[in-house]
Amino acid sequence: MAGYVIPAVVAVRPLVCWGWWLLDPEAATARSVGLWSALAAGFALFFWWLLLRVRLEVGPEEIIAVNPGGTQRLRVEEVASVRLGTWGAEFCHVDGFKTTAYALSHSAGGRPQDLRLEQVRAALGAGPAVKPR
Repeated sequence: MAGYVIPAVVAVRPLVCWGWWLLDPEAATARSVGLWSALAAGFALFFWWLLLRVRLEVGPEEIIAVNPGGTQRLRVEEVASVRLGTWGAEFCHVDGFKTTAYALSHSAGGRPQDLRLEQVRAALGAGPAVKPR
């Protein structure tokens, strides 16, 4: 719950302070506007950095998916197939589990990641492409 409340307060509070300052432009309200605006900008930059730092590293023996929630490592021989899912590339394990790499989602870079998925498949030797859903 706090994960939603804190960013909402940090986003809304500068707007409220700007409204107060427009109604009563004083030094005290200007300091409050500056403080809350800087805090909101800092939060925005942090979350922007958090979303942009996702990456996918495909090596000869290991796949490393760095996601906002943590880093997943899996051996190449554990991967049965790779497809483009809703949240990014889904590495389907031979035991039925899935690992998602958010670095290949549509929000990463703002464009479809079909070409990058083909490169990952080629690096894994996964053969011909399967159409993304």
